[in-house]
Amino acid sequence: MWETSVIVAVGDEVLTGEVLNTNGAWLGQALLAAGSRVTQQVLVPDDEAAIRDTLLSAWQTADLVVLVGGLGPTPDDRTRDGVAAALGVGMAVDPLLEARIRLRHGRHPGSEASIRRQSLVLDTATVLPNRVGTAPGQLLLRQDKAVALLPGPPWECRDVAEGFLREVERRTGRRIVRATWRCYGLTESEFAHHLGDLLTSGSFRAGVYVRPGVVELRLEASLGDDAAEAMELLSRAGAEARSRVPVPLYDDQVPIEPARLIDALARRGETVSLAESLTGGLLAAELTDVPGASAVVLDGQVVYTDEAKVRLGIDRHLLAEAGAVSEPVARALAELSRQRSGATWGLGLTGYAGPSGGTTSDPVGTYYCAVAGQNGTVVHRRRTRSGREVVRLAAAETARFLLARELVTGPNLDSEDDR
Repeated sequence: MWETSVIVAVGDEVLTGEVLNTNGAWLGQALLAAGSRVTQQVLVPDDEAAIRDTLLSAWQTADLVVLVGGLGPTPDDRTRDGVAAALGVGMAVDPLLEARIRLRHGRHPGSEASIRRQSLVLDTATVLPNRVGTAPGQLLLRQDKAVALLPGPPWECRDVAEGFLREVERRTGRRIVRATWRCYGLTESEFAHHLGDLLTSGSFRAGVYVRPGVVELRLEASLGDDAAEAMELLSRAGAEARSRVPVPLYDDQVPIEPARLIDALARRGETVSLAESLTGGLLAAELTDVPGASAVVLDGQVVYTDEAKVRLGIDRHLLAEAGAVSEPVARALAELSRQRSGATWGLGLTGYAGPSGGTTSDPVGTYYCAVAGQNGTVVHRRRTRSGREVVRLAAAETARFLLARELVTGPNLDSEDDR
């Protein structure tokens, strides 16, 4: 029951792209972890008929439909109305809910009408509490089917979904476990070639995915309540992948994501500083977006021009001889940043994002990332043939990977040169 689901994002602003559908990405992952595989995501306008028709259509192929957005206080918030029309049920104000919303809502012209609208509960629905906002969620059951209504603001959506997802896990009676293996030295087609029939195994799901700077093998398995058995299955699959691929693969024990990297550094009592040319502060933004980053990130400088690099301390002769995009300059950026800040680790990034620039030996798309620590400096050279934004994102990913790998595997002082 509830093993398949459809996510419906409601709102004109989401449909036109004015607001990004980040809720859909988060819910897709959360539902999968709870045992419900998302078969479709749909965007619909603030229109009662569109919401009604989409819900009825989704129920033809899925057990669970999750509608996100359209629960606010204004007349264009039509999700409740669309669901009521689809199910043929009424709505009524819940007095306790109304009192609770009034305490949070405050008083202003029109507040009473908006409070009453957000207090409307569909007949037979269970209220899903909202601890950080006003509009609650709702859950309705229809035999073996269900529809959940969640608020649109991401912080409210996640809060309301917390209890609902536990119910999904209980109803599905299973958990889907996942493992990700990252490859930093092959293209997508090369990676898939080496994996071969591992990608079509019937005992687990496998897929190859590309993000800037990395190719990933994602494995999924579902074995009811026996998560340990599922993880063992994925561990064996990962070992088989490592035996087939001619470059190292890195699993989730290497804390590459910004939040995990910041957490790993904080637990070790270590700090980091950055000198960014190519990425222009992108890596610093990724790291400082994480709560608690102030205890870890000591300093970040954008050294976009040669003059800025000289002010940091790079020798003019080095720039003239090696070029701003080079292994020696990346190394100097990392080491100088570390020395000047007193951080445990220094990161340096330089490269040609394009569309102009580049040399015969280092064409557009080439970048160098360096990590300096107490035992020396490692430099990584890579090139991506995608556009400017992808080059910058790939460089930030590679820098995080290098630092995360150093934390897990210890000193690695050899410079590396990848395609």
